[in-house]
Amino acid sequence: MVKIKEGYVMNAREKAEFERVDALPRKKEGTVAYYFKAQTKYPPRIYLFMHGEIWCDRNRRPMGLHHAFPFLKRPMNREEIEYHHFDIRLCYHQYEDWGKLIYAEEQEAERLDLENPGTGSAFLAQLKEFQYKYPLVQTLSPVRKLAAEETPDEQSELVRSLIENGHHYSVSEIGKMLDEEQNGLKRLPVLILLRELYRSLATDEPKPLQITPEEVEHKALVSANRTRRNLVRRVYKQNQLFALQEIQLKYPGYTEEMLQADLKSKRKKERSIKHKPVLDYRRSQLGKLAKRLREDNLNEVEYQKTCCQIVILQNAHDLRLPIPKPVTYAKQTEVYSFNWKTRETVIKSFVQQANSTGMNHEQLAKIHEQMTGSNYSF
Repeated sequence: MVKIKEGYVMNAREKAEFERVDALPRKKEGTVAYYFKAQTKYPPRIYLFMHGEIWCDRNRRPMGLHHAFPFLKRPMNREEIEYHHFDIRLCYHQYEDWGKLIYAEEQEAERLDLENPGTGSAFLAQLKEFQYKYPLVQTLSPVRKLAAEETPDEQSELVRSLIENGHHYSVSEIGKMLDEEQNGLKRLPVLILLRELYRSLATDEPKPLQITPEEVEHKALVSANRTRRNLVRRVYKQNQLFALQEIQLKYPGYTEEMLQADLKSKRKKERSIKHKPVLDYRRSQLGKLAKRLREDNLNEVEYQKTCCQIVILQNAHDLRLPIPKPVTYAKQTEVYSFNWKTRETVIKSFVQQANSTGMNHEQLAKIHEQMTGSNYSF
């Protein structure tokens, strides 16, 4: 019978769906398929696919069992068929421990024996034989035991050995060494190297690490300094008066000068302010005139004339006056006005066309109308 949590009250929609599925005929039989998944970067495990006869190969693709074959099958008992009758998706179980798997299957084998005597016992005997063929607890090769205290030479020798031969270990072996080191001596260079090995073996194909013992020592030094600096700043923030005494409990010989050095933060690089390029006609002219005043050796008359031009342009820009461009053909002068923010390239293009041969006011007026009436001209 399907298991419903005690005290759970179904709403109208759930009750209607339950009654609809409950009214459907039950399957007369079903199969449980057992698959073994060898260790990759995850531990080895055994998958149990309920109603294995309806599982397609593509359904097992997420588990990495697309091309796999079951090593054992058994019929489902009536209680299993009834329970999984209400499944809305394909159902499977996974085990990483033979003890838990056998305990669970013993319960199902008893029910099989009640329905068909001898079936469950025969299946259970077959299942227990496979626990030696498919071990779930990875047998690790003996790892070098760490002494209670090691000299720096022994630590350096261990680092060099791991760099040269670490890629021959499996992921589980490196993981066990990492646990032992974290719970034991906690040597920073060894921990850093083991983490690099674990990351390399778990993500890529086994290959020697491209790192030197000097680089490992440098990383360890940087990490130790960062850890000390973070501790100092945290303690100082909580208790400034007795911060030095509290830090000295962790780092004997810690001085006031070291405290000030650790509290000093690096000055952040000031971000340069980005300026948009000057494109409009008047400001471009103002920039050119200002450059002329700075760099050219002007006489008094030219200097005064340039200053007057700057004042006139600046006032017109501040008042947002239109830009006038007088054009004379056959002693007839017309003034063509442009918006005060018109780009310099547009004005130069207009002047170039006005100076072309055969141009008259009628043609130029059409060009001016196209320029001022287009959204892409400014």
